Amino acid sequence: MNFKNEKREDYAIITLLTERLDNQTTAELKSELVLLSGENFSSMLLDLTKCTYCDTSVLSAVLIAHRLCKDGKLVIVNTNSSVESVLSIQRFDPQLNIVATLEEGYQEMKK
Repeated sequence: MNFKNEKREDYAIITLLTERLDNQTTAELKSELVLLSGENFSSMLLDLTKCTYCDTSVLSAVLIAHRLCKDGKLVIVNTNSSVESVLSIQRFDPQLNIVATLEEGYQEMKK
C-alpha cells in the first residue's frame, strides 16, 4: 500500500508513502478516500510530503476528495511544485485548501 491513514476524532490523515502519484497510486488513493468517507470521515488531511512527481491523474483523486469532503474540510499539505503546477493548470488551487506544513494543516483542521 502506498498510503497510510491515521484516524483522528474529527478527521483522517492520509499520508503518501511513495514519491510518485501516478495512475496506479492515484487509484489506491481514490479507494482509500472512499473507504474513509464510508467510515463517516467528511474531513481529511492529505499529506503529500514525499511526493516529487505527479501526473494529471491526481486531478481525479483531488476532485473525489473535494466531493467527499463537501460537508467537512479537505486540506492538502506539502505540495511541491510538480503537484502545484498540475492543480493550478486546471485552476483547482483557488478552490482547495493547500498549506505548506503539517502543522498548518492541523491548524486548518481545527478551524
